[in-house]
Amino acid sequence: MMSRNRWQHRGLVLTLGVALTVPMSAATAAPPAADDAAADLVVVPLDDRPANLYFPEMTAASADVATVFPPSDLIGTFTTPGDGDAIGDWLLEQDDADGYVVSASMLAYGGLIASRTGVAATEEQARERVAVLHELREDNPGTPIYVYDTIQRLALSALGENAELYYSLIQRWAILTDRVNNLGHEQLRAELEEVRAQIPDEILADYLAARERNHQINRLLIEWAADGVVDHLVLAQDDAAPYGLHRAEREELKQLVTDLGAEDTVQIFPGADEVDATLVSRFVQQLGGTVPTVTVEYSGIDGSAWTAPFEDTTFDQNIDRHVLAAGGAVVEDDPDIHLLVNTPSATDGERAADLDRFVERMAQLEERGEDVIVVDAVEVNRADHALIERMEASVDLPGLLAYSGWNTAGNALGIATGHGFSRWSYLESNDRGSGVPAAIGPAEAHTSYLLHRLVLDDRFKNDVQPAAYAEARSHGWNVFGLTEPQTATMQAYVADRLGPLLEDFHAEHFAGHEITLAERGARTHTATVGPLASYDIALPWPRLFETGLEPEVELHGHGSANR
Repeated sequence: MMSRNRWQHRGLVLTLGVALTVPMSAATAAPPAADDAAADLVVVPLDDRPANLYFPEMTAASADVATVFPPSDLIGTFTTPGDGDAIGDWLLEQDDADGYVVSASMLAYGGLIASRTGVAATEEQARERVAVLHELREDNPGTPIYVYDTIQRLALSALGENAELYYSLIQRWAILTDRVNNLGHEQLRAELEEVRAQIPDEILADYLAARERNHQINRLLIEWAADGVVDHLVLAQDDAAPYGLHRAEREELKQLVTDLGAEDTVQIFPGADEVDATLVSRFVQQLGGTVPTVTVEYSGIDGSAWTAPFEDTTFDQNIDRHVLAAGGAVVEDDPDIHLLVNTPSATDGERAADLDRFVERMAQLEERGEDVIVVDAVEVNRADHALIERMEASVDLPGLLAYSGWNTAGNALGIATGHGFSRWSYLESNDRGSGVPAAIGPAEAHTSYLLHRLVLDDRFKNDVQPAAYAEARSHGWNVFGLTEPQTATMQAYVADRLGPLLEDFHAEHFAGHEITLAERGARTHTATVGPLASYDIALPWPRLFETGLEPEVELHGHGSANR
């Protein structure tokens, strides 16, 4: 089985007339070789954004696992849904895979955005499409099948005319409905009725139809997890709040899990876009026979005292569930990995001192040779730049197992633990590969992805994206729905600014640093980070919320030392 060439996917963006590759040299970089990978993992993604293609691909490649995705024309793009029927047929053809990670939303509705509207599929159609999982199990009785779906978020997708208005109104209505009708907060009824009067009947009816259909499919998936049709199921709560229509749905689903005795095979937690990477890690752990243990330390308040924005449980619970879903375990002491989590400080006045202590702890652990994963959970949709500045000054960034500050706290958690656990498992499994040279490819993938994470989450999100929003809005353009010419203009704008920041970050913090290649017996084999051979910057969708960023880092030479 061949790995999907990730550059092939760019054909979707080419339809927008966008220039894509920003190479360091004239030659376009080839994707990492995967013909001799340790295993082939089939992934049916949530949609075609980098979070659901590039992130899981590089998570797997860091552990010498090749990912195989459906053809790009079947996945769909932006508001064009994927072809669930055709993807189901394609999935059944992948009968020589070593494992499967499958988005039920893509199968049933054609992706995440399509799942938020009732017109994407009827409940009957959705049931027929996900029934392919039964056939997949029958054809592959001993192969791991991991499935995930989402519990629909409170808001609609921010698309089209009046998008931002209806996004907010629907979200507020869903919260108020739960509080008034389910919890008896009658003092809010007048506000509920006022909000309801502003929402057109047809928009609300579609929203509720999608919620009910999706809820019934999630119930079905839990039953199948209990019956062994799938080996592990994640139901990820998309953007939410402590109150809302999702709350009753979630509680009903949790009760069904308990009633069916499926607690060991079903996880329910806040998140969505990170679950591909989380389940990639679970596959890698099964492949290597590993279970990474972690202790959790916070920069600020304890996770038990903090509920992150867009989430509905305390963050310590979200950590426990993500770690378990990724194939790991939380312990009190003597861990394999130190999970360092950036949370808010108790007061603003304590923030600087908290971050100083946090980064000092990070550097001390690295100096001792400990494995460290950093989850930057404080800010929504970006890194905490104050943290990044301190890390740049005091921490060997290429020495981290993983880092993420991308999007919601749950997203950052799953992305970082998925990557870090996968890389740790590869290094822990000393019998992987035919020798040290075989470890160079996975190490280059790991290093390239770690560089991507730091630059994307900080330099893009904190510097380039705000400037791009301002530039587009100065022309009166909708940053969430650009036209083809506007997309081409903003693609060039982003690439012109992000490319130099990537090059500088690589030169200052990665080039010349040592990377662990493999651990064989009592010896640790390392290589040196060489040049940034090439990179690709692309807007995957005609909007400015995210950008693709795919650097290719070379490693030079290798040596070894006793551990």
